[in-house]
Amino acid sequence: MIYLGLRSLYEQGYCARGAMELRIKDHKTYLLSDRMSCSSFGANQFWLFLHSAAYVLIHTLQSKLLKGTEYGHATMKTIQLKLLKVSARVKVLKTKVHIELPVEFYSKWAFEQSLGMFKAMRN
Repeated sequence: MIYLGLRSLYEQGYCARGAMELRIKDHKTYLLSDRMSCSSFGANQFWLFLHSAAYVLIHTLQSKLLKGTEYGHATMKTIQLKLLKVSARVKVLKTKVHIELPVEFYSKWAFEQSLGMFKAMRN
C-alpha cells in the first residue's frame, strides 16, 4: 500500500515537475524568449508576450492536430523545422488570400489537415 502512495507521488509530483521544466526549456531555447535586448520594460514584456503566444499555438497544434502522428511527442524545434518553415507563395486577391505551397514537401499532410480545419471554421 505504501508503494502505491510513493508511485502516485512520483508520477504526479516529480514527473510533472520534470515536464514543466522541459516546457520552460522549450520556451527559452526554441522560441528564443529569453532574449530581452530592448532597454524598455514594455518592449521586453511585449516581446515575451508574443513568444508565449507562439508557444501556446505550437503546443495546441501538437496536442490537437498532431496527436497520434510522428510529431505528437516531438520537440518544438522539430515542429518548427519540419512543419512551420515551408516556403509558400501568397497572393492577396480582392476577396480572399490564395496560398500556393510546393507540389511536394515532407509535411504536406499536416498543412492539408490544418488548412481544412480553417476552412471548416470559416463555414
